[in-house]
Amino acid sequence: MDQIKTHTGKIARLPRNLRDALNHRLENGEPARVILPWLNALPPVLAVLAAQFRACPINQQNLSNWRRGGYQAWLKQQEHRHLVREVAQDAQELAADPAGRTVANNLSTVLVAELALSTRKARAELTSPVAQAAHLRQCLQTLSHVRREDHRAGRLAIEQERQVLARSKRNDDKDLHNKTAPANRQLLRSILADFYASPGVKSDQGESTQIKVNQDQNSSCHSGDFVV
Repeated sequence: MDQIKTHTGKIARLPRNLRDALNHRLENGEPARVILPWLNALPPVLAVLAAQFRACPINQQNLSNWRRGGYQAWLKQQEHRHLVREVAQDAQELAADPAGRTVANNLSTVLVAELALSTRKARAELTSPVAQAAHLRQCLQTLSHVRREDHRAGRLAIEQERQVLARSKRNDDKDLHNKTAPANRQLLRSILADFYASPGVKSDQGESTQIKVNQDQNSSCHSGDFVV
């Protein structure tokens, strides 16, 4: 949710791009005597003032109220986004690490950034060492849980990849057998034909052996094995 939009007043009713432009000017230290003429001359600002504030211009008090409210919320958002970008950049660097470390996904990256912000805020607001220690312990427990889930997700991804490779190998073996089985049978017939055509081979022995060969061929078709 846009925290700045929860504020009320003339500036809070302006479009977000204008509020952001105003906030950047405040961040750069521009004085009210420069900001107010610029702001009150913008057509979108004039339209909002005419529709909702009886065309009364934004004054010094309006700007001061915004500086204490909406502008402060914007600064916190900017700090948050900057920290998230830093954590995301660190995650990308770890992902490219040749050691192959597992890194948090996007959701856990945001959560880690939130924990960092919470810890920083606690150090500034909590005066009791006991309270600070309790808050830090809670953050560490949450971070530990996030890391365990990251490792679990990594192991699951590895197992899924292993299963995919195993299925692929089985399919390749099956395709190879289907392709080579007819040639193997033809080769077996050719070898046996040459054998029984040799001088000295009895016909009755050939007939009984032929029956056994047919049985072996049928068995070979089922098992996929070929032995000469």
